[in-house]
Order: sequence, then structure tokens, then C-alpha cells
Amino acid sequence: MAPVESITVEPPSGEIDRKSPIPVYFQLALLFEHAIRQGKWQAGDKLPSEFQICEHYGLSRTTVRQTLGWMENEGLIIKHRGAGSFVQGMAERAWQLSSSAGFFEEEALKKGHNVTSEVLRAERGPLPGWASTLLRLSEGSEGATLERVRAMNGHKAIYVVNHLASEYADVALDFTDPNESLYLRLRERARVEPRGADRTLKALSASAGLAEILEVERGHPLIFIQSVSWDRFKTPFDCYRAWVVSEIAPIEIRVTAVPEEPSA
Repeated sequence: MAPVESITVEPPSGEIDRKSPIPVYFQLALLFEHAIRQGKWQAGDKLPSEFQICEHYGLSRTTVRQTLGWMENEGLIIKHRGAGSFVQGMAERAWQLSSSAGFFEEEALKKGHNVTSEVLRAERGPLPGWASTLLRLSEGSEGATLERVRAMNGHKAIYVVNHLASEYADVALDFTDPNESLYLRLRERARVEPRGADRTLKALSASAGLAEILEVERGHPLIFIQSVSWDRFKTPFDCYRAWVVSEIAPIEIRVTAVPEEPSA
């Protein structure tokens, strides 16, 4: 049921940079999310109509629907057929590790960090055994490998190696800007919508090789993460291993209590 006597909010001020590598729909989503975080849009408020949003920002209805679909998937809004879209509020959630859309890009962008990447390797070839297993492929299957160093605000934060199934190799490897988000590119060009991920992590010390890549001292404490992401059909499409300098890119995990069942 739609909220009763909801206030229709005004579109937040801000500009869409059509030259940015960040997709237009995601830029718009960030503007809307910022309005929620700042309290300008409250839970229960009604969003402007798709037509009003299109007119205000000069965007196509397809782009606006992508934005609203992403926000609904993130739990920021709820749609009521025939009534419109309404703000759900800003639920607390974990920074980075809880995001299904890659480990790093979207959460860092939301917090206003400047994210840059250096591509060390981008190629087709046989996938390592652990990647084939996570992607449910046979041993020696071909796929795409993307090896990068990600920096946050000018400081090297993450060394990550992604491995993708062969059907996504063209999209994964066809980029002109190293700072482009891999997952956003998969969304835009391959219609892959991440719906979940399994991640494990452990602490370790930087080897000589990792220390050189991340510009830390040998033995520096790092967080190691292994992840596999799947789509709406629960088919795995990407897996990665990442080594994180946690003081640059801190990992937060929020655990909420499970309500107790009422006693009989």
C-alpha cells in the first residue's frame, strides 16, 4: 500500500556529466541517494514522476528507469503500481563488503572518494583452477583476466585480479579509460545485474611482490579477499582475489541482531 498523504519532493540540484566514465543513470542515482542521506528526502516521500525527472535533467525515460530500478534493488525506494515511487529511507549497511556490485567502486564513489586504476594485465586465456571452480567451469576453460591496482584519493589501496567467464570477455577487456568501473560496464553493455556474492577474507602479511605493487613495507598487514559474484539467474560471472591496504580502504562489517522468537 502506498503511503497516505505523501509529499512529492523536488528533484535535487546537481549536474549530470555526460563525458564522465560513470554511467549517467548511476550519476543520477548518486544525486538521489545524497538527497536521502542529507535528509532532504524523507522516508515516505513521493519521488517526482518519471516525466518530471526526464524534463528536469534532460534525460531519456530509459535512463531514469534504470536509475529507479537500481535504487529499488538497493532498497532506497519502493514502487507502488499506479501510485509512483516512494523513499524507503537510508538503511544502515556495511561499507564495501556488503555491496554485490563489485567490492570497491560504488561504495567508494558514494562516499565521495576519488577512485583511479592502473591496469597491469588485461587478456584472454585459460583461467586458473580456483577461478574455474568458482565460476562452475571445467578445468582449463578460457576467460578474461583483468589485473589492476586501485587507488583511493591518490593512495594505492587494492591490488585485485578479476577472472570472468568467456561470454563476458569482450566487455571486460574492451575499455578506453582504466578508471571505468568493470561492474558498471557489465551492466551497461552486457545487461549483467549483480544479485549476490560469496566472499571470504583473512589477514596476511605483504610479500615482497605485494609490497612493491602496493607501495608498502614488506610484512605490512593486508586483508585478503576472495569473491564470486552471480547474476539474477544465480549464474556466477566474475570472481576475484584482492589484497587490501585496510588503513586506506577500511573494511566495515555491520552485524545486526536477529529478533528473538516470542516464547510460547
